Amino acid sequence: MVRLFERWTLQDTGRPRQFKLNSNTKLGDIKYKDISSPDGVPDGKISPEYDRVKLGGSLPRYMFGISFNGSWRGFDFGLTFQGVGKQNSRISPAMIEGLADNWSNFPSLLEGNYWSLYNSDAYNAAAKYPRLTRTNRDGNMAMSDFWLFNGRYIRLKNLSLGYTLPRELTKKAKMDNVRFYISGNDLFSLSGFPKGWDPEVGTEGYPITTSLLFGVSVNF
Repeated sequence: MVRLFERWTLQDTGRPRQFKLNSNTKLGDIKYKDISSPDGVPDGKISPEYDRVKLGGSLPRYMFGISFNGSWRGFDFGLTFQGVGKQNSRISPAMIEGLADNWSNFPSLLEGNYWSLYNSDAYNAAAKYPRLTRTNRDGNMAMSDFWLFNGRYIRLKNLSLGYTLPRELTKKAKMDNVRFYISGNDLFSLSGFPKGWDPEVGTEGYPITTSLLFGVSVNF
């Protein structure tokens, strides 16, 4: 269960301060929505007992794989796609946090997209992400639907092309079969994940790399 969200904006300065998650919350931070109370109605306070709601599981709803194979006059090809149709995924702190542990850089998706005192009111109203802060890091990056997105993706897992020499030629060389081929794995994927993050790998792993293989298969 996670908290819902709203954004602190300049227009919020006159609202009750009980809506702040902690004393470090300032303009530009995420504001959590007051859902309920012991009486079953919003009470102007944010509490873990009454202001959490279920957002669903993170397991994939739909998984699929599609393969195509064909041949014509010695040429052959294979095509395999794999992916997920729907999945609750999250932009984790590792994807969005700048200067993590005081040494990493700022992710490119933050560029021009975060709230700042140096921005205009109109610019901040359209900002996608909260202000950059270390003091309220845990408050802004707590699990909420603010960071959720559809993790669906489709990936070209394999593409192979081959050509088998005519039997008339291979028999003269006393070979039963000779096939030249090229094969590519994980050539591209389409997803809503931030650039550089692999939909099949967690934040602690390395992205799946693209590989190309060239070869000759000979049977005697």
